[in-house]
Amino acid sequence: MKGSYDMLDHRYQTFLVLATTKSYTQTARQLYISQPAVSQQIKSLEAELGVELVRYERPKLTITPAGVELAAFVQRVQVQADAVVATLQHPQKVRQVTFSTTLSISEFLAPQLIGLLQAQHYHEINCRVTNTHVALAAIESGDSDFALIEGNFDKQRYGYEVVRQEPFVGVVAADHPLAQQSAVSWADLTAYPLIVREEGSGSREILENLAHAANVTFAEFPQVVTVNNPTAIREVLLQGSGISFVYRSVVAEALKSGKLAVLPLQAGQLRHDLDLVYPRDSYFADDYRRWATALKKG
Repeated sequence: MKGSYDMLDHRYQTFLVLATTKSYTQTARQLYISQPAVSQQIKSLEAELGVELVRYERPKLTITPAGVELAAFVQRVQVQADAVVATLQHPQKVRQVTFSTTLSISEFLAPQLIGLLQAQHYHEINCRVTNTHVALAAIESGDSDFALIEGNFDKQRYGYEVVRQEPFVGVVAADHPLAQQSAVSWADLTAYPLIVREEGSGSREILENLAHAANVTFAEFPQVVTVNNPTAIREVLLQGSGISFVYRSVVAEALKSGKLAVLPLQAGQLRHDLDLVYPRDSYFADDYRRWATALKKG
């Protein structure tokens, strides 16, 4: 909490430290107060809110589900407060920006955003490529200002702007047997190896949902190859080594050159939202909306 500006009752700050350390002793040491004072503040906060935040059964301290939600909220408020104060103190200085992006989007959308931020003369731009789960966690912790993601998320928990609806397509090498058919069913797909992204990837989650809707599981494929990079998946497909599902923009050049082909699935083409996600009620929401609008046009 060093260097932060306390916008909340000090009891909330104490609770946030306790939720992180899960230790009254460590919390007291970190805040330079007594252990009984920590306990008293937490009990006072619980009484005021009428909610149990902590369960302590020696030697284990557990943060309740309500406590976890409150700690996440306090963390978001603190991060926002620090950013706002820094902006108010130095209005002429363009702040640095840090964002997360999922691997698939890093292939085509993140470079456009970086170019946009460069044009706006941001001095320091930090782009972190990760999966949807980690990207959302980084927003919660304040490690990222916002994220570009394609995975599912709690739309009540975050602010967000839909950047575009991107086709999510089944893809094979142009000379693959399935590419020669006029129509393909999910039953046809299960005769070939399936190349998928890793657990935690938004693309994998979308594919799992698609397969489930068609009453198909990954276990029905003769092989399931997990690759944690869309570029590598593209190369594996070019070898004719199986089928995969990716965003059309990831393989646009290979489709244009005729090296890869989109599967003519009977279920039709799925379009999935690509979102710019940020802390709910963010002070910088107008900036995020402008960037999302610019990306839509791009």
